[in-house]
Amino acid sequence: MRWIFCVLCLVLPGCADLAHQFPPSSSPAASGVDPALDAQTKLIESAYRAYVQERYSLASTLFQRFVDSNPNSPRLSEARWWLARSYEQRGDLPAALAAYRAVVGEAARSIPLAGSYEFHALNRLDAFRRSLGPSSLLERRQIALWLTSVDWLTIPDVGLWIAQLADAGVTSLIVEAGSPPRETGQSGPLGVYFQTTKAPVVVDLFKVIVPAAHAKGMAVLASLNLHEPGWMVVNPEWGIGMANGSGLAVPSVGSVDVLHPEYQRLVGEVAQDLLRTEIDGLVMGARRAKGFASEWSPTSRRMFEGLFGPSFDSRDQPVSPDAWRWAGWKARTYLGFVARLTQQLRQARPGLLVAVALHERAVFSPADALTEYGEDVFETKQRGLHIVVQSEPSMSERSDEQVARMETMRQRLAPTAGDERQLWLGIALGASDTSSLVTAVIAVLATKVGQAGTHLLLMNGPAIP
Repeated sequence: MRWIFCVLCLVLPGCADLAHQFPPSSSPAASGVDPALDAQTKLIESAYRAYVQERYSLASTLFQRFVDSNPNSPRLSEARWWLARSYEQRGDLPAALAAYRAVVGEAARSIPLAGSYEFHALNRLDAFRRSLGPSSLLERRQIALWLTSVDWLTIPDVGLWIAQLADAGVTSLIVEAGSPPRETGQSGPLGVYFQTTKAPVVVDLFKVIVPAAHAKGMAVLASLNLHEPGWMVVNPEWGIGMANGSGLAVPSVGSVDVLHPEYQRLVGEVAQDLLRTEIDGLVMGARRAKGFASEWSPTSRRMFEGLFGPSFDSRDQPVSPDAWRWAGWKARTYLGFVARLTQQLRQARPGLLVAVALHERAVFSPADALTEYGEDVFETKQRGLHIVVQSEPSMSERSDEQVARMETMRQRLAPTAGDERQLWLGIALGASDTSSLVTAVIAVLATKVGQAGTHLLLMNGPAIP
């Protein structure tokens, strides 16, 4: 097992300080000597492999299978520890806490041996108690309200208004951290709504919103669009091009190559500044522009060809002939970056929730969503990220059809117990202004839309295209 722990030390931020201290609970037997032990070894190695690949849902399933099928194994504490780590990386804190407690329960000594799985599980439980306080964001079903920055700027008394929302049943707020993508000819301030030196600051809304929300027991999640960052001036080196009908590449205005290492470094620094506002989570905004499979940049092209070899034709066409592989690779690489960013941020905030916003199309037409927007529901879930499904204008607004559609999405996206905590289903409010929002919230909640386990997301902004 030594090679497994070496790999984990190299590739897992946040685990490198732990993994190398853990020897296997017992020496692995030679293959074929003991068929039962050989099967255990193969199962736990498969689980480790999934963890290293950041496929935390699969890893937790395999580690749980090992725990359930091998209650007397000398490697039980080992499997339970990595089961807890898998749940933690998925953002399923209640399950992670239960798994860590199970590890501690395995200790036969009153004081666990330093460096053991039980010892480190106790340390993780202490860290959660210090960082989460009396309850965490995921202990209960959330009723979230997502407002635009323009809405917040029109509210005269933020504290009073948040108190009214709390009384109406809202438990979480999703607040735009930066100005939205600009439409052609659109004007307005460009920047962010929290203190940072990495982008222009319009006004520090989070300094007002976060304390007022926390005083009412509400969580605050910041939304940030990485694909079309209307909150910053895009470095030309980070730009992307799109092939037109003649095979020539034309710039895609306002969009960036999220895979560019320098842009990812900047995003990491911005996210660290956001964390200092005491937010409870991050939501990565959905793309607005179509054409994901047609976009390219020199940087992403070199990365792709480094893995798969040259796939562009002799005329230097910018789009790969294998559009499915190209789009799938870009989507997986983007989600891998979000997963790594999540791990880094959770070093300072273990209970931080990170979600990825998707179109409804990603549920009902996954092939179209992948090529148009780079959205992959399965891969997002496997990375342990939460899923926020936003409304689209093409979908029916009839109340009964909306309820049926949401139930269909819930059944497709939360097939197993626990997965519903990773799912936020969006519904449009349609309030004309902020003064009528509280009434609109009460009216929607009275219909009991989305009562079956998943988090409910109320959105007053325009539906994403």
